[in-house]
Amino acid sequence: MNRTIRSLLGLAAATAVLTVGVPALTSSASAATTTTTASSFDNDYWGPYYSRYFDDSRAKATGRVWDEDSGRVHVQGKLYDKNTPQWLCGYVQVKFENSDGDESYYWARQCGSNGYRSFHFAEDDVDNAQVRVCYWDNHQAKRISCGKWNYVFEADGGDDDE
Repeated sequence: MNRTIRSLLGLAAATAVLTVGVPALTSSASAATTTTTASSFDNDYWGPYYSRYFDDSRAKATGRVWDEDSGRVHVQGKLYDKNTPQWLCGYVQVKFENSDGDESYYWARQCGSNGYRSFHFAEDDVDNAQVRVCYWDNHQAKRISCGKWNYVFEADGGDDDE
């Protein structure tokens, strides 16, 4: 979800609170619900995204993305690797791209079916961020069975504030 849509949804939530007015805030339950609704637009959750199949298994990643007022974009998540041979690991790539076309890549690996691997990457002045899930072949030291790139963040095309 891009910044404009989040801003519009946040504005809609704030307008609903103002429209309802004081009667909605008379009970503590209503106030708690209103606060939760207004803050739920701060993060965008993504996934699950998968690698292609290797035998009967796929690596999986899920997470969230957010941007700060300073322009820094964060991609955070968990990577899972289930039921694969020991020489094969779940592998996630995160790609940040700016308006000049410059790209920065980050990755994380999870080997084995025990739990997951957490990851968190951040970049400044990003126009989009993408995630894809693969396997890492330890014998050949390369990515295999990659899924497609998925956009998890796209900056606004431009502001018309005049």
